[in-house]
Amino acid sequence: MNVLSEADIKEYGKMISVLSNRIISKKEIAQEAAQEVWIEVIKSMPSFRNASKLSTWIYTIAKRVIFKYAKNEKIYSLSFLHDFLYGDDVNLPNNIEEKENEIWIKKECDNCLTGLFHCLTNESRMIYLFRDVIQLQYKEIAEIMDRDEQYVRKTVSRSRGKLKNFLNRECRIYNTESKCKCRMNKLIESINLTREYQKIRDMGKHISFLRQAEMILPSKNYWDKFF
Repeated sequence: MNVLSEADIKEYGKMISVLSNRIISKKEIAQEAAQEVWIEVIKSMPSFRNASKLSTWIYTIAKRVIFKYAKNEKIYSLSFLHDFLYGDDVNLPNNIEEKENEIWIKKECDNCLTGLFHCLTNESRMIYLFRDVIQLQYKEIAEIMDRDEQYVRKTVSRSRGKLKNFLNRECRIYNTESKCKCRMNKLIESINLTREYQKIRDMGKHISFLRQAEMILPSKNYWDKFF
């Protein structure tokens, strides 16, 4: 009988939580979707016959379940996102302790980033996440998404271009030379969040901006309760 190791559970739990969190804007629904993926994986585990890689099999289940929950997700225009980002400044809530300020700010940045990625369709967003965050090969993504590999490559390229252009103009964290004055700007500067991103960039490795965010912003693993 096939079983998942503890290492498998931790790895896939975290990555599926990332997928669900970035595809679905409401956290409680994202959590429910990720946990249903777990249930489907466990229920289907006896039928897994190694005909494909374990990662391909698990992420195919994740795609199906998460898309079911994400069917009503909105797609935002870049002009709408621009107007939202440049609204009234965000202030820290009065009811949180000073030691929690940084956590609260990072959570708000995390929510903002999820909203930004809603300029892509659900499918484009998932393909992009598989490639630039989970770092799957194009061939495996094509198999998971039931798409031609060339289609996957083009989707990733278009998504990168769209996101890069917007972030370069609008995000101080992404582009430290940006004249960004978004509603979170003062709070971001108050905890010097740009420095944390710069430390990762200084590693000298090619790491996508969203993967950097997953390393810095509050981590999520909606499978935690199961192990």
